[in-house]
Parts: sequence; C-alpha cells; structure tokens
Amino acid sequence: MPDTGAGLAIAILPEATQACVMEEASDPAGHKWYRLGFYTVANVKYNVDGWVRAQGDAEAPGGGTRIAAATRGAPEAARSEASTPQVGAKEAFFSNGWSLDNSRSRLNFVTIKKGTVLETQKFGELAGSISPDGEAEVKIKLESVSTGIDIRDVRMRFVLFDIDQFPDATITAKIDPEAISSVFDEARMTYDLPVTLTIRGISKDLSIPVIISKLGDDLVSVASAAPVMVSTADFGMEDGLKQLSEAVGNIPITPSSPVTFELAFVPAS
Repeated sequence: MPDTGAGLAIAILPEATQACVMEEASDPAGHKWYRLGFYTVANVKYNVDGWVRAQGDAEAPGGGTRIAAATRGAPEAARSEASTPQVGAKEAFFSNGWSLDNSRSRLNFVTIKKGTVLETQKFGELAGSISPDGEAEVKIKLESVSTGIDIRDVRMRFVLFDIDQFPDATITAKIDPEAISSVFDEARMTYDLPVTLTIRGISKDLSIPVIISKLGDDLVSVASAAPVMVSTADFGMEDGLKQLSEAVGNIPITPSSPVTFELAFVPAS
C-alpha cells in the first residue's frame, strides 16, 4: 500500500507491462472494502479514487473474490488511513519551495558559422529557485560559457557578453501551481511558460513550451519542449558578434542561436 504509507512495494517491469496495487480496509461493521490504489502503463503511474465493498463474506481479491460493480464512498476507516495522507503529500509537494540542482541541470546553445557549421556550446554554472507561490528565477553565470576552445571562451565572455558589466543572464517566470497540479498524479505535462530573459541589462518577454516532469517527491525537471531561438539583435550584441567574426578571419556567424535546457529542482532546504 505505497500511497498510504503502510509498507513499501517495488517492482521492476518490462516497459510494455502493466501493474496495479490494491488497498484493503474494513469499516466498523466488519465489511471489507477494496480500492485500486494506482496502476501503471508504460512506466507512468495513475492514481485511482473510489472504493468498492466485497460481496457477502468474500475474501480478499487475491483469493478470487468477486467485487461489487458499483463504487461507493470509502468507509471512514479507509478515508483516514488512505486518502488523507495522499492529499497531504500533494499539498506538501506544491507548498514547499524548490532549488535548482546545478549538477543535474544543463543549458546548451548552438552557434552556426559559414551557414552550415554547427557547434554546441554550454554554460556550466546555473543557480535558481521556485518559491511556494510559483515565482521562479534562474541565473546563468556567463563566465561559465564553455565552447571547447579556450580563446573562443575568452572572446565570448568579454567581447560578446561583457561580463565585467553584466556577469549574469537571468530568466524570471511566474508558474501557476493550479495549472500544473496534474503533474503530481500524471508525472509529466507540457506547459506554455511565459518568461522574461535578461542579457546585458536588456529584457525580452518570451513564451516557452516546457515539459515538467515529476521524477520523485524530491526531484522535478523543467525542460525545453523545443529549441528556443535567441537573437543577438534583441540584446544589443551585434557589435560583439561582428568582432568575433573579425577575430576569426571574417567568417560569417549566424546572429541567432537555438537554446535548449533541462533544469533539475530539489526541495529547498
């Protein structure tokens, strides 16, 4: 009965299989009641509510008992032992704040030169949080840019990003807890997230489709559902891009980059 806390069940199953857990409770009159606590399909868990009473003096379902077809409200004993803890877990999940786990997060962008040469770059230092009411902020330390070539990293830090004046880029957003509440039961959902991206002191509002995944009670992932295009013209970086091009023999560099990310959040301490 994992949902009620009355024990622990672990199963390792092939992806195509299905599994379920049945809960049992008795009311003051001695009648047995059963509830399908949850079932899984393709490794996705679905919670089920509603109790049924066993017919006559039937034994538990595992012994071949038939169960009445009509569902009824759970007996009081079952409600107190099973339903309430699950509701409490859901409330706790959304009432606590979350902190970004840099070690399990990534933010990549792709540069395009000569029109056809694609190179993937990344930022190594991210920090962020989500407050209990859904206020979210992620800071990207621009000095942590990593392209695989040291001299190019230095040029991007000081010529393109101007880290002496603008050490961080920031992403701020407001997440509606009600709108994403289904992720607690369904484990995964797509959500159109309005964000404000600020680079070099210039802010731009964007709407980004993200995939929010509940990977456990202590781990949530927020990932881009598709690449997000970021243009140097939107953040005053045209001159810096021109200087980068000149430094490598006037090789043309596309002035926009697709950005992808996967951000891991753990409960705030």
